[in-house]
Amino acid sequence: FPAMIPLWMFPMAITAGNTMVMKPSEKNPGAMLRLVEMATECGVPKGVLNVIHGTHDSVNFILNDPAVKAISFVGSGQAGTHIYRTGTHNGKRVQANLAAKNHACVLPDANRDHAVNSITGAAFGA
Repeated sequence: FPAMIPLWMFPMAITAGNTMVMKPSEKNPGAMLRLVEMATECGVPKGVLNVIHGTHDSVNFILNDPAVKAISFVGSGQAGTHIYRTGTHNGKRVQANLAAKNHACVLPDANRDHAVNSITGAAFGA
């Protein structure tokens, strides 16, 4: 998820002519930083993709900055509710995908023990 979620968002945003500020999880920011490095190496101009680190203060900075017009969030229900309420209160468009868990289809010929262990690890941490 540390790479997948940014890849859902920033390619379309910058293709549409927007700049983007991304705040990775403070627990695992490396994938997002590497994606920004690779985008820069591929010719995306510096300043188009930006990364801000931190926790509550960083989130609130983004929520309260009038230059930020829209927010997309994927994560916990508690954080997402705060982001949605504060962002919309400040006149921002907010897309918030809250408290989702991984979806999976287990086919009849699957090794059930392996499937259960893999799905549980993906949903709650391996």
